[in-house]
Amino acid sequence: MAMTDLVLEGGGAKLPGLVGAVEALVDGGYHFHRIAGTSAGAIVGALTAAGISASSLRQQVLEQDFTEFEDLPPAFRLFPWLGRLQGLLLHKGMYVGQALHDFLASALADHGVRTWGDLKLHDPGSAIPPERSYRLVVIVSDVSRGRMLRLPWDYEGALGVDADSQSVAEAVCASAASPFFFRPRGLPARPDVAGGDSVLGADGGLLSNFPVDVFDRKDAKPARWPTFGVMLSARQTAAAEWQPNATTFQYAKSLLTTMLNAHDRRHIDDPSVTERTVFVDTTGHSSTNFALTTADKLDLVSAGRSAGEKFLTDWDWTRWKEHFDRK
Repeated sequence: MAMTDLVLEGGGAKLPGLVGAVEALVDGGYHFHRIAGTSAGAIVGALTAAGISASSLRQQVLEQDFTEFEDLPPAFRLFPWLGRLQGLLLHKGMYVGQALHDFLASALADHGVRTWGDLKLHDPGSAIPPERSYRLVVIVSDVSRGRMLRLPWDYEGALGVDADSQSVAEAVCASAASPFFFRPRGLPARPDVAGGDSVLGADGGLLSNFPVDVFDRKDAKPARWPTFGVMLSARQTAAAEWQPNATTFQYAKSLLTTMLNAHDRRHIDDPSVTERTVFVDTTGHSSTNFALTTADKLDLVSAGRSAGEKFLTDWDWTRWKEHFDRK
């Protein structure tokens, strides 16, 4: 099988689109050396890095009721609206997020992954320092200090804790903690390093929803293999992205989208990135609608698979290196 690194964009409930794309790449003969992801991309990346096959992951996604992740404290099960309001006002998010954590922790443990030490990678040919050699990297927003965390890379320097002893499921849940939707997760820290004994970790998409350059070489040597990206959106033109902003609501929505996407816009506008990215058209699906039917999931998986297959039809590693490899 051919080797590649993989970067998966966040997208909430549109996660099945990522699964379809990953399945297409695997069936196309690719093996993933390292994976990075944000939010939904962190979830799919973690399960894939743990060794769960693409076909098994597809089956899990089709069988899983995503609304189970919209968990409330037991006291509010008869009055869910009150539970969501209480969560927002007192805990910064409508849903607890424990159901997602338990799902991930169980699925990862079934494949021998509990802490980051279980995802260590021996990679002597890499430009990445040995202490950062892991099969997975997830992006988390440290909202306590307003900075981006690349976990497990930043555990020691930014939080003052040993990466290998930290929970993978906890970091992935922090990356997937969409603002006001899920409660942010407390990540352990040393007060002399982080200013407190924990920081609040929230959706990595606030700072980088598509960290496609995370594995790119910075030592001027040629890349050993490509890094593929998967985005949960169609490949857009400037005209397609134009927004009328005719109302205050539309303007506010555009402001939020601009803030969330500004960091990654430079990547999406770079031909060297777009030429190595799978664009999954998820039109008609919302990232916050977890009440997906089986038909919805199959539609998203099919969109991901079709996009991945089309990408591989056009992909040429030798041509890309000739035009773009500056690593």
